[in-house]
Amino acid sequence: MRILELEIENVRGIQQLRLKPNGRPFVIWGPNGSGKSAVVDAIDFLLTGQIQRLTGRGTGGITLAKHGPHIDHKARETRVRALVQLKNNANPIELKRSMAEPTLLDGSLEATEELNRIIPLAKQGCHILTSRLLKNGLF
Repeated sequence: MRILELEIENVRGIQQLRLKPNGRPFVIWGPNGSGKSAVVDAIDFLLTGQIQRLTGRGTGGITLAKHGPHIDHKARETRVRALVQLKNNANPIELKRSMAEPTLLDGSLEATEELNRIIPLAKQGCHILTSRLLKNGLF
């Protein structure tokens, strides 16, 4: 899957961001607290309906509904949208998800079969590269 366009609205520390990598790899860098991880969180949310950094051991009372949206916004005001190119589809596919309905991935029915192969990999965290993995020499 290649990301052609990515739009993030009111997710974590990002109020509004539009990127157009046009299917090329891209790097996001900046100082601590500048929103780098929020971009990864938004892609994670788009693919899985959750933000894996907000789940699991040690997260206590953190919830997607309370801690996923930008601090100044409600879940219904969040949106992640991407135009992606899937390997076996000639036409780009638009995917959208909102924290108001995190289990609903709005996308093209023609891409359902291919998405059904991608999403289980995303739920295992295969799309997330963290600094912890880099420091431990796994990548």
